[in-house]
Amino acid sequence: MVRVRRGIEFAVLLLVLAALGMPAQPRLAGAPAGPPTLVAIPVDQAPMLDGKITEEFWSRAPVLIFKTEGAGKWGAQNSSETTIRVRGVYTKDSIYLLMQWNDPTFSVDRQRWAFEDGRWQLEDQTPLERGGSSTFYEDKMAMMWVMSSPSVVDKGTFYPTYVDEDDSIKYGYRRPVKAMPRGERLDMWHWKLVRSGFTNPPQIDDQYVDETLDARTAANAGRKTDPDDPKKPGGYYDNIKSFTAPDGRTVRGPRFYIPGKNNVYIITQEMIDRGEAKEIASYGQLLEFAAGTRLPGVIGRRFTGSRADITAGWTWKDRVYTLEIGRKLDTGDPQRDVIFSDLSRPYYFGVGIFDNNQIGHAVSDVMRMIFRKR
Repeated sequence: MVRVRRGIEFAVLLLVLAALGMPAQPRLAGAPAGPPTLVAIPVDQAPMLDGKITEEFWSRAPVLIFKTEGAGKWGAQNSSETTIRVRGVYTKDSIYLLMQWNDPTFSVDRQRWAFEDGRWQLEDQTPLERGGSSTFYEDKMAMMWVMSSPSVVDKGTFYPTYVDEDDSIKYGYRRPVKAMPRGERLDMWHWKLVRSGFTNPPQIDDQYVDETLDARTAANAGRKTDPDDPKKPGGYYDNIKSFTAPDGRTVRGPRFYIPGKNNVYIITQEMIDRGEAKEIASYGQLLEFAAGTRLPGVIGRRFTGSRADITAGWTWKDRVYTLEIGRKLDTGDPQRDVIFSDLSRPYYFGVGIFDNNQIGHAVSDVMRMIFRKR
């Protein structure tokens, strides 16, 4: 069934607190009663999106602290609870968020190519349908913004958007998927460390979630990607190439490598364009690598078009991720993006953390952001 447990628990908690005469949650100055609230303050200059927190106004911005928890059958197998700190500022045309969370491991070993015993194979990413958590994957974060979702806002939880294995099977899926109740929609900002964190500039994959549930037409169900520029397609792609062996067999292996390096985690399109990364030319060259060589399974490439709306500089230091996110208040794409055009109203959101995991993650309750007036 679609999960609603946390919404019920939230409602019961409110009733208990009300009976005791206690407030449901601490209130920030200037924030009305309701869900936990992030207050974005006005600033005159945009921050440098590098994850280094050099601007003084970040210290003036109120911090919202909250936790994520394992999402049922979607639950992260490692670190199912994470504490997150978020601050927000805005200029005349853009919103900027500073997000921090603890992660003891820097996970960039995302399904790389491994050369062993004279052949190449992709490391096992252990998809959820085969049980357990991922071994060879990447760290990710997803920020979900409510575009139109009364069920999410009213229940205070994102569980109405989760479709577990039992219901997924009915629609032709082999794993739990994500889809909205009919007529509802989310804007998803999906940060992927390996695939989009090393481009110049680093980006967030701009996506959205609608009500689609049909494996024949939508492999990822309701979760969809904003379109690239059709004249200049972008986005990451597989580092894979087919080679013909002397006996006529077709053999797959990595397409790009970096000369002189045998343990490579990241190759980007920029590295290819400037000649730092080279293409493997032949089957013979494919077999010349030293045993134990590891090469990336994916090439990072900048998004284009509507998919490229969000920039995100980051650092990982002392086991803490620091992410600085920037996006226009109004992207001009209201069908796929939340539009922050009315600064007098609240905007509801939540956060999911994927600790070295393809699908399993921990998710927050529903919160809201308001804009402090200039």
